[in-house]
Amino acid sequence: MNLNELKKKLQPKLHKFDIEGTELYIHRPSGRDMPQCTDIPSTLILCVKDENSDPVFSDKDEEGRINVDSIDCTFQVKIYEAIIALLEVDKTDEIEKK
Repeated sequence: MNLNELKKKLQPKLHKFDIEGTELYIHRPSGRDMPQCTDIPSTLILCVKDENSDPVFSDKDEEGRINVDSIDCTFQVKIYEAIIALLEVDKTDEIEKK
């Protein structure tokens, strides 16, 4: 068994998400990140990436990241709801388990 290949397959998958004509990539939290996803800002910091899989948001002003607290709360909620929707198990997930 190739453990590296399996590890890659088990990582949260990135899903394109359009916000105002710009593509972001969102994913379900990993098992390690789930306990830290206690509110909207922390979930966005951990589960929103750019096209290179680098985090988009931060909890402070830093180079190459957007301070999550500086964006409009309606955008925060919109992105958060899309991430939460990924947590719902759909029929394809159930079929693949069987």
